[in-house]
Amino acid sequence: MPAPKNGRRRRGWGNIRQEPSGRWRASYIHGPHLQRWEAPHTFDSQIAAEGWLAAERRQIDAEMWSPPRERAAAAIRSQVTLREYAPVAIARRSLTPKTTALYEDLLDTRILAYLGDKPLVDLTAALLRDWWATMEKTKYGRPDRRMFTPTKNAAAWQLLSSVLNNAVEDELVDANPCAQVKGAGKRPRPKDVIMLTTAELAVVHERLPEPYRLAVLVLAFCQLRFGEVIELRRSDIIDVDGDMLLRVRRAATDVNGKIVVGPPKSEAGIRNIVVPPHVADLLRAHIGTLGRGGSQRFLFTSSRGTRLCLATFTSAFKDALPAHKSEVRVHDLRHTGAVLAAQAGATTKELMARLGHTTPEMAMRYQHVAEGRDRAIAEKLSTLAGHSADGDSR
Repeated sequence: MPAPKNGRRRRGWGNIRQEPSGRWRASYIHGPHLQRWEAPHTFDSQIAAEGWLAAERRQIDAEMWSPPRERAAAAIRSQVTLREYAPVAIARRSLTPKTTALYEDLLDTRILAYLGDKPLVDLTAALLRDWWATMEKTKYGRPDRRMFTPTKNAAAWQLLSSVLNNAVEDELVDANPCAQVKGAGKRPRPKDVIMLTTAELAVVHERLPEPYRLAVLVLAFCQLRFGEVIELRRSDIIDVDGDMLLRVRRAATDVNGKIVVGPPKSEAGIRNIVVPPHVADLLRAHIGTLGRGGSQRFLFTSSRGTRLCLATFTSAFKDALPAHKSEVRVHDLRHTGAVLAAQAGATTKELMARLGHTTPEMAMRYQHVAEGRDRAIAEKLSTLAGHSADGDSR
């Protein structure tokens, strides 16, 4: 029997029609509202269209039916791998260049190297538990044999968990399997706060060569990060009526050997800091020696007039340290200043504002160190035991 002119094929259930392109489209009516449901794609033959209708009928008879396009979309989603999705999820975020480089490193060396080809729907709690155990046992990662440290491992776990939270929001997975793995992703205990006393800081200041001396005091007494200090310019100094402010608006970061300038680490890092008077006096004298260069001239430079380099600065700083404090790092100057500020009576909120922190945990640690509470408790225990603080019996 010849086909109808409109290309439709009459049948007992469902409808098949041929498109002008020669391909075939299938549909059927189903549901209480007699809605027509079409195949999510066309077919290259009538037999293929017939087969699709037969499969749909079996779904209905088995009471397993759901809308065809929903099933097709779910099938596509089930094929999305972590390697395909993770970069897309991370690209949506507003990140600093340094954080972007860190995430790329964690993806390449720890996450995608082991889990990248797995579809998101196949990332089970058991699989992630095994992956975490492997990371904890692995000393060197692939592909570049970089060392696996507990801190970086924890960061990798937290990054993966955040990506899978995004996948839940995008309806690619029903739940985040990371949440079902107990004990994974915990960061190691923070290192103890190491600080210099004001007397030791004065010694370091005197021992350092001229280009670095004042920078050490600003790092400590203004509690700045090194990247914030080396990006300070004349225009960032506000000196009015004897009060000096530092405007922290930018930070320089080394990203894979290249200096990248951007905003500070967080929104809270954009701040104004009152400079202690003794440091302000030194800064005024220093500014008077800078000569020409305008408002955008760097406040601190090397002996050649270039931006300070962390490696060179660290070398000079280490040489100036007292022998018994040789383990102190440049970043510990910020810790030193934070503890000194706490000793000066700064509240948790005031410390957070001065340091540019968004959470109170670190500020509270500095306050604890400043209070010396553990020593006070020990002395009181001796007193209760009938001994004086210096160990003499009563």
